[in-house]
Amino acid sequence: MRPEDALGAARAAAAARDDVLPTGMSIEPTERVSIEQLMEWANIEPDPDLMRSTRTLGAPITWAKRQLVHVMRQYLRELQSQQTRFNLNVLIRLAELEDRVARLEERDKAQPPASTRR
Repeated sequence: MRPEDALGAARAAAAARDDVLPTGMSIEPTERVSIEQLMEWANIEPDPDLMRSTRTLGAPITWAKRQLVHVMRQYLRELQSQQTRFNLNVLIRLAELEDRVARLEERDKAQPPASTRR
């Protein structure tokens, strides 16, 4: 099968099925999150105060984790800044595409149907 034919074949196979999904296998719709909320989440700002251990010897483990973060601070900040930059650029591109789709849909609504145009 050629890659170009795969989508059509998959849709035909899915349409031919008449079985029901087992319990727990369906995906429930979720609340849609705004672009502003996504942009807030895209900015990575870990809180070192949340780093702790609840084990029996939790205090020394927490101390060791914090020392490790302190030693690796430059690397981790660079990693965080690169990931944040990527996240924000992806979201900006997504917002631009959403705006473009909205403009195209509005333009399409404003145009008369193809059968009446000549």
